[in-house]
Amino acid sequence: MKKIILYIILLLTSFTLLTCKKYDEGGWIRRTCKNLFGGNKVGDSKTWKLKKYEVNGIDSTYLINTGGIPDFYEKYITFTYAKEADPSVTYSAKTFLYNYKGKIGLAYKHLTLDYDHTINTEDSAQCKMINNINYCSRSLLFPEVKNIDNKDWNITKLTKKELILQSNYRLENSYKIIFTQ
Repeated sequence: MKKIILYIILLLTSFTLLTCKKYDEGGWIRRTCKNLFGGNKVGDSKTWKLKKYEVNGIDSTYLINTGGIPDFYEKYITFTYAKEADPSVTYSAKTFLYNYKGKIGLAYKHLTLDYDHTINTEDSAQCKMINNINYCSRSLLFPEVKNIDNKDWNITKLTKKELILQSNYRLENSYKIIFTQ
C-alpha cells in the first residue's frame, strides 16, 4: 500500500512539474512550438495577422500599415520552423517585404532575430521592387534602424489564436505587437 501511495505522489509531482505554466494557457514546450509554428516538425508554418501595433502605449496600427494604403502589405507575418537546434529552435519569418531569421530560446519566452537580406540602415522604411512596382513599408520587428543591433523580443502571450511580442526596452521607444489568427 505504501508503494502505491508513493507512486501516486511521484506521479502527481512529476505531472505538476512537467505542466508548469509558461504562458496563460500553460503547459508543454512542444505545445508552445505548435502554437507558434502550427506544428512541431521542421517546415511547419503559421501565418499571423497584425491586430495591434503599440508604440509607448499608443495604438499605432494605422501608421505601421502606412495609413491604410492598400499597396502596403505588412499586415501578416508567417513563422516557419526552420530547424531544431539544442537548446533552441531556429525559425524564419516572412512578411510581404521582409525576411527575418532567428532563434527562440529554450524557455520559449523570447526570440532573437536578424534580417535574411540586406537592408538600408539609413531609413526605417524599406522598399522592394516586385514586378516593376516599388513597394515600401516599415519593418514590424526592427522599428528603429539606429538600434538595429537590438534583436530581442519577449513573447508575453502565446495561444493558438494570439501572439503578443514586446520589445525588451533597450530601444528608444517601447513596442508591443499583437497578432491574431
